[in-house]
Amino acid sequence: MARIIDKDEKRSDIALSSIKLFCDKGIQQTSIDEIAKSAGVAKGTIYLYFKNKEEIVFTIWDIIIQEHETTFQQLIKPNMSAKEKILMYYDFTQGLGDYDKEQILILFQHFISSMLIDKTNLYSDYFDKSFQVDYDFITACLNEGVEKGEFFIDDIDILTNTIIMVLKGLVVKSKASNMSFNDTQLTLSKHISYLLENCTKEK
Repeated sequence: MARIIDKDEKRSDIALSSIKLFCDKGIQQTSIDEIAKSAGVAKGTIYLYFKNKEEIVFTIWDIIIQEHETTFQQLIKPNMSAKEKILMYYDFTQGLGDYDKEQILILFQHFISSMLIDKTNLYSDYFDKSFQVDYDFITACLNEGVEKGEFFIDDIDILTNTIIMVLKGLVVKSKASNMSFNDTQLTLSKHISYLLENCTKEK
C-alpha cells in the first residue's frame, strides 16, 4: 500500500532543507536545481509545492515565525509586565527552538539583502506584512502598560516603529560588523530595554 504523503509536511520539509543552502550561497545565488538536490527530490517536485524560489523563502519564515509565536505563548505569564512581554517576544534565544541560531541570523541578513535589490516587491510586501504583526503586538503591549500605569508615553506609534527599526537596523549592523547571534541578541535586548525605560517616563 502506497504511503499517503502529507502535502503540508512535505512542503515544510523541502523549505527547511534549503536553509543551509541559502545561508552558504545566498538566496539570489541558489538555484531551484540545488534546492531540489538538497531536499532529495526531483526539480519538478519543487514546482508541485512552490510557484517560485521566493515562496520557499517565505515558507521558511512562516514556519519560524509560527514556532516563535508558539514558544512565546507557552512562556508568557499572566502577571508579566508589558515591558517583560516585549523583551521576551524579542528574545530569540528561546523562540527559535532547535534551529541553528547563527544560520537563522545569516538567513535574515540574506533576506534583507534580497529585499533591497528586489524589483518585484515580493520581499518588501512579505517583510511589511510580517512586521505588521510585530507592530500590532508592541502597540497592544504599550497600550496595556499605559492603562496599568506602567508606562507614560507621548506617542505609542513612534515608539513602536522605533523598536521595529532597531531590529531591522541591527540585522544590517550584525552583517557589517560580523556579529554573532548572541552578540546581536544582547544588543537588541539592551536597546529595546533602553527605549522602554527612557521613552516611557512621566515628564
